[in-house]
Amino acid sequence: MSTAPLTRTDVIKRAWPLVFANAAVPLAGVADTFVLGLSGDTADLGGVALGSAVFSVFYWSFYFLRMGTTGLTAQADGAGDIAEAQRILLRALAIASLLGLLIWGLRDAISWVGFAVLQGTSAVEDKGADYLLARAWGAPAALATFALSGWLIGLGRNAATLAIYITFSAINIGLDLWFVLGLGHGPGGVGAATAIAEWAGLVAALALTAFALRHQKGWADGVLNRQRLLAPKALADMFHVNINLMIRTWCLVIGFTWFANAGARQGTAPLAGNHVLLQIISLWAFILDAFAFVAETEAGRAFGRKSLADLRRAVRLTGEPMFAAGAVFAGLTFLFGADVLGAVIEDEATLQAAITYLPWCAIVPFLGAGAWLMDGIFIGTTSGKILRNAGLASIAIYLLADAILSPLFANHGVWAAFMVFYVARGGALAAAYPALEKRVVQPAPTASDTEANPSA
Repeated sequence: MSTAPLTRTDVIKRAWPLVFANAAVPLAGVADTFVLGLSGDTADLGGVALGSAVFSVFYWSFYFLRMGTTGLTAQADGAGDIAEAQRILLRALAIASLLGLLIWGLRDAISWVGFAVLQGTSAVEDKGADYLLARAWGAPAALATFALSGWLIGLGRNAATLAIYITFSAINIGLDLWFVLGLGHGPGGVGAATAIAEWAGLVAALALTAFALRHQKGWADGVLNRQRLLAPKALADMFHVNINLMIRTWCLVIGFTWFANAGARQGTAPLAGNHVLLQIISLWAFILDAFAFVAETEAGRAFGRKSLADLRRAVRLTGEPMFAAGAVFAGLTFLFGADVLGAVIEDEATLQAAITYLPWCAIVPFLGAGAWLMDGIFIGTTSGKILRNAGLASIAIYLLADAILSPLFANHGVWAAFMVFYVARGGALAAAYPALEKRVVQPAPTASDTEANPSA
């Protein structure tokens, strides 16, 4: 654990591995879209769009495992308690394993319920079910990787996270090409490729976690003590943090699922076009989240040290590059988005739909930067209740906006309401930030309290 003051150079050094690690995840989604787009089958694209939406409700709902583990680990690291940081790892892995097996065991029920709720043609739903049932075999590995990567990020081992997700994406993309273009397996092949890649990512994550433990000179004294590992207060703290983060994540999953379903109501071509544009948004969002992940670690350490100055420094120095990069990505999407879409989409109806709504997609990198930054700060300080309440407020505002705008403006209304969702997310957390500062007590100056110049 470093107690030196955070600088802009530190932020860039810690963020760049996460930029590539985070980009690797949506690039796999882009590869899915690319190989299916080359098949020229709109039903395949629409099926994966709906199948992904159904799976995400149950899958990304458990992303709190990554977030909660990062925040708690960073705070333990900031307080210099390596033994507790290691116990957090073991607790998170146990929870992840149980939940992953639960998703796998309920995969048929998840498929049935999901497609009973979402709207699509019978062809689209059949394709979506093929994707979902194949993808579910990777759920135990994916959730365990959430816990392991969260622990590594909490310790600031961001290069390890890069290695995990590069492994995942390289295998996923290679298998996409083989299963879909080579063997013609369609959406089921895409799901199988992702599932296999998730197990490969878990193997990499376990190896890198073992390396980190060796760097800590193995397990600390008392880590495996049952009374300490299962201490009621520690378990209660983890439960309260995770249940609030889970509710917050559900709100986001509902929002993105609602967006997919709102597009489906506009027809197959708008649904497929929206799905392609969402892959672009995911790419930019995952890249910008690199700075949010640094904010998580630094905010958590500041909270562990009880330093208000360190917290403010983390907000400022991670926010600057995030908003700047968001503006650049918005410009790139405006300028070159249509050319990229033309290169990856064969179906003319899907292509025209995607180009029509591209300007909405281009706004998101800058518009969403505030929401992603505030997410990082509140996750790092494990402010679960604030994140939960902000999530509930933002989803309510979004659903109201969609109910008003979609009937009036069709798919443009779907996108306009989606923009309201991003603004509501960032605004709700920004309004809660002053209360967060009041929770941080500063009993004594730290090294960064006395450092006036944040530049490097």
